[in-house]
Formats: sequence, structure tokens, C-alpha cells
Amino acid sequence: MGPEQNGITVRAAGGWEPRYQALDAWRGLACLMVVVHHAAYAVSWAEAGDSWPRWLVVLAVRRMDLGVALFFVISGYCIAASAAASARRNEAPTAFLTRRFWRIYPPYWFALLGFGAWIAWFDAAGLAHYYCGPFGVQMDRPHDLDWRQWVGNLTLTETWRPHLFGPDRNVFTGVAWSLCFEEQFYMICFLILWLAPRRLFAALAGVSVVVASVRGYAWWVGGLSAFKGTFPLLWHEFAVGLVVYYRLVVAARKPEKRLIEVGLALLCGAGLWTGGRTTAVAAGFGLLLIAGRRWDGLAASAFWLVPLRACGRRCYSIYLAHLPFGVIGNQWLYELGVTSFWSRVLVMVPLASAVGIAAGWVFHSAVEARFLGAPPTVGGLFSRLRSRRRRQPSLAGASSAGST
Repeated sequence: MGPEQNGITVRAAGGWEPRYQALDAWRGLACLMVVVHHAAYAVSWAEAGDSWPRWLVVLAVRRMDLGVALFFVISGYCIAASAAASARRNEAPTAFLTRRFWRIYPPYWFALLGFGAWIAWFDAAGLAHYYCGPFGVQMDRPHDLDWRQWVGNLTLTETWRPHLFGPDRNVFTGVAWSLCFEEQFYMICFLILWLAPRRLFAALAGVSVVVASVRGYAWWVGGLSAFKGTFPLLWHEFAVGLVVYYRLVVAARKPEKRLIEVGLALLCGAGLWTGGRTTAVAAGFGLLLIAGRRWDGLAASAFWLVPLRACGRRCYSIYLAHLPFGVIGNQWLYELGVTSFWSRVLVMVPLASAVGIAAGWVFHSAVEARFLGAPPTVGGLFSRLRSRRRRQPSLAGASSAGST
């Protein structure tokens, strides 16, 4: 073990670093699962009937929504690493929050604007059936949302805003509901960094125990719906990532490590017993990350994982941008004659998924890549403007240069 900085243990040379390189590939897999899940709206359970091949196919593609549970676990790991680094550097908690804001909100706002413009154009052209047909996630027109719903969408508070004021929730993009949960998770971590930076993991553990206890009691008495859209509903999936980080990077004693592994196994069993499939998947994925850490270097360099790693580095853009193209593509292919069950499975779903992924790559290059670095400061913005003015020649100088 290494020295302590601000109460957070830093591993000595030769120990595992917080950076888990294979997470890029896991992000890519989770992202592809979500894309396929949305493209798979092209097929339904009703079409499966008594045909077990059809039933298995529908089960496989429609259960790809479990990729969101993988995202929550990965997010918990990465945020634990970021919060621990912030605490070690004795950094202001607002810096942690500013980085999260810069990384999440501007690309999301661009995507939100794109969704609105896309639907408005199709609506004006009399092509509304392309975004509200039977083979994709149906979407509303921008003017169908109440102003309070727009406030919730712009601030990523739409899943829990109805608990405070206004009408029922309406997540306009169809995919941003998970970001509404993520922002709540980040805010809890920010508050802990602010209130107890020297006891970061103890405070996170305390919050997790309290939230799990409250959620468990609510489930037992049938009152879980009271937490709809709020962080207690899914905190335990995010907390799996926190626990995995602690187990791999911070924990030093074997009994402590084994206790964590047993706890994850029990959580997985509880999820299976209660029908909480996302809980079971999150806990099982946490155990898989722990077991696979020893092969991280191999997974990070394996050639066959290059496509997954590439998608993983662009997963946020793919997540934000894929849905409209999949919805349009499904309807367009159906109108071209791709109508039978198996043609939709073998042609429509793969093509719609591929187009959605391609749209995400373009969005990454055009938009998200500009927000991957450190957020600019006010002083930095002014210095950039001044330097640009100095680099631009004056009109007088330009005319005199042209006359010589």
C-alpha cells in the first residue's frame, strides 16, 4: 500500500491502478445492447406465439435493455475513481461537479435540440408516421410538452420533477431517463465530497446502507412506487460499481475483499429471488469485473475487442444520437417491403442498429469531442478571445499589405 492523501489510500508502484482499461470494451457492449434493444421494437412478444425459435429471438433482442444496468455499474466505478482522485488532490468539490456538468450537459443539449428539430421537420412535411409508427419508440411533438416538462428535460430532472410540481413525466428524447438518475448519483457524490472528503468511502457505504434499507422496506410494504424516478430506486446498481472500485483499488485485507464478494453474490441472489433482473445483472456484472481484473491488460490489447473499445469511447454519443435513426430506419424499411417477422429480425434490426451507431460516431466527432477536456474557466475564455483578436489583422493593416 502507498501513502495517504486526504484520508484516501494511494497504491504503491506495482499495485493495480484505478484505471480499468477493459471498461471501454464493456461500455461498448452495453451501448450496443441498448441500440439493439431499441431497434428490436421492430418485433414483439405477440408475434412469437407458440413458436419457440421466435420466442427465443424476441427474448434475446428485447432483453438487451439490461445494458443500462451495466452502464450504471461502470458509472459507479468511474465516479468512485474520479471522486477519490478529487479527494486525494484536496480539490474543491465544485471542480468535480463542474467536470461532470461539462461532460454531460452540453452534448445532451445538442442532442435534445436535434431531436426537436428532427420531429418538427418530419411533422411539417407530413411524415409524422415515421416517428410514431409501430416499429420504434414513439415520440411526442415539441409543443406537446408542458413548459414544466421542458424544464425537467433541460435540467435532466424530468424523472423526479413530478414529485415536486407539474404534470406527469415526459422524457422527450426517450433515452435521457437514465441520465436523470446519473445526475442524482453525481450530486450525492458531490455532497459527500463536500461534507466528508476524508471519509469518502465510509460515507458512500453509509449512504448505500441507508438507501438499501429504505428501498427494501418500501418494496416489502408495496410502496416502491413512491420512489419512482428518484435515486433510491436504482442507487444499489450504481453502488455495485462503487464497491467494485473499493474492492480492486482500496481494500487491502483478504477478509474485507471476501466480504465484498459475498455481499455482491447475495445481492445477485436477492435480485433473482425477487424478480429484480436488473439488480441481479448489476451484481453479477460486478463479480465479473472483480474476477476479470487480472486479465485487464490482455483485454485492453486484444485485437478482436478493437470495435467494442472504439464504440465504448463513443458510447455517450451513440446513446444520445442513435434512437431517431433507428426509428426512421425501421419504418422506412417496412414501407420498402421488409415486413415478415424474420426479415425484420435479420434485416431491419441489424440495419437500424448500424445506422444508429454510425450516427453516434458522427455526433461524437462533431459535438461530444469538444467537451472531453477540462471545462474552460471564465478567465480562460476571456484570454482566448483576446488572443484571437491579436491574431486577426486589422482592416487597415490588411489593405496596406495588399498595396505594397
